[in-house]
Amino acid sequence: MKKLILGSLILSSTIYASTTLNYAYAIKDFNNSMTKKSGAKIHNFSILHNFKNHSFNLGYQSDRVKREHSIKKITLPSLDIEKYNLKYLYKLNENIKLKTSYLKIIDNLAPTDQGKIYGLGGSYNFTKALSLKADIYNSDYEKFDVRQYDLAIQKAFKIDNTKLKIIGFVKKIDIHGDKYASYTFKKKDYLTKGIKLVANHQGYIGSVATFFGKRAFTVLDDGTKVQHHAMEQDKTYILSVGKKFKEFDIFLKYSFQNGKELPENKEDVDTKVMSIAFSYRF
Repeated sequence: MKKLILGSLILSSTIYASTTLNYAYAIKDFNNSMTKKSGAKIHNFSILHNFKNHSFNLGYQSDRVKREHSIKKITLPSLDIEKYNLKYLYKLNENIKLKTSYLKIIDNLAPTDQGKIYGLGGSYNFTKALSLKADIYNSDYEKFDVRQYDLAIQKAFKIDNTKLKIIGFVKKIDIHGDKYASYTFKKKDYLTKGIKLVANHQGYIGSVATFFGKRAFTVLDDGTKVQHHAMEQDKTYILSVGKKFKEFDIFLKYSFQNGKELPENKEDVDTKVMSIAFSYRF
């Protein structure tokens, strides 16, 4: 599967005129986790092609997490994860866009191994400055499914030479099934809200975002990422800064999450991720 994805990335870059290559490297640190240790390494590759009214995005992500039992101090097998995603966007007209997405998980330890996430959605521009976006995701795991319904509204405006966007969003998550391995779900429905502010000043980009409300098994980033472990996240804060050049972009991103590991009944687990991302257009 990995060779097929990587081969497709290379081959497809020669087919379409408008292409963007993306790579991100991240370090993920955990605090107070039952088994996950600091210094997890994440590699994320993707390629985006735009052709007339069509947009194709193909991506691959790999994670490797060291593990040790926090009480028994026993070294455990490392957690190795691979995720493959595909997203297709069709521009029906100047106001309407339609989207479908697919994501597959390969995890050497979690019950969500071989999970598949299917997404459908679309957006509508009321004006050049105001748009509405809706998405539905179905996460198909062996013992349970997760349905997620997303709604987001975006407003663009300008202050002097600075372009700004404010995005408000809601995610409703419903779990269909009873167990994650031996853990029995005590809560099966979540409603989380969030807000994001993006500023662009002469090619310098900055953004801040936060979530309000608990969530679990959340699909993120337009269907290209998913949090597939039984972790009930609560507080989430995200900060990003970067610079766009003619053909090249560079971004730094920091995210903080606090939540509960459900099977272990471990409260107050922090997850911190620092990443650097590069994009090249040709």
